[in-house]
Amino acid sequence: MIQHLRATLLDLLFPPLCCACGEPLPAAVNQRFCQSCLSRTSFLISPLCQLCGTGLSGDGGGEDRWCHSCLQRRPPFDSARSLVYYRDPVKTLLQRLKYNGDTRVTSGLRSLIDEGGIECGPEDYDLVVPVPLFATRLKQRGLNQALVLARLFFPAKSMEIDPTALVKVKNTPAQSELSGSERRKNLIGTIEVGAGAKLAGRRVCLVDDVFTTGATASECSLILKQNGAETVDVITFARA
Repeated sequence: MIQHLRATLLDLLFPPLCCACGEPLPAAVNQRFCQSCLSRTSFLISPLCQLCGTGLSGDGGGEDRWCHSCLQRRPPFDSARSLVYYRDPVKTLLQRLKYNGDTRVTSGLRSLIDEGGIECGPEDYDLVVPVPLFATRLKQRGLNQALVLARLFFPAKSMEIDPTALVKVKNTPAQSELSGSERRKNLIGTIEVGAGAKLAGRRVCLVDDVFTTGATASECSLILKQNGAETVDVITFARA
């Protein structure tokens, strides 16, 4: 009873706000987004490509299947899945985390993970690996958004998240500034396995913020498999 009264009083004094747009939320309702922002958030649902996770047309039926691109050229990872499409308000939240180091957005991001879900559990992987940042870029930003998201996706598996398993050894132009072919060339020779990484025979989950062309996911997966990983699945928060 006392806790309920305390929560009610706090809601009156400090009404909860939408973590995306700042609009007031109904008191005593456990949510992080207003209805407007939530309605603009699109989760990826079937039919999807069984391999790369891209959304497919329902004209071919509602079942998941391989997309044309993966049929032509199979990527080096075993599967890739994304939670939502890279649109506002999610786009703004991820950019605040990535470029401003604003960890206040994590409660909203976690609520979307809880609502949308990606069918994987701690028992599915031996190791969770965030996509690395070059040291100077990491220092500038103050955090690696992929590591933050890995901890949100796997909150009970923190001991198995290894942010040093992969190392970015060259500072390259941001991928967002490049075309698809330029992205692939931009990454060649820039990522290595970290000293002491134990990959042999392990099932690895690679985590990043956004899946765009798949260049980053493919390069990291290739390096992981070349160094002994048994399988590599990719999870990104959003898909462009």
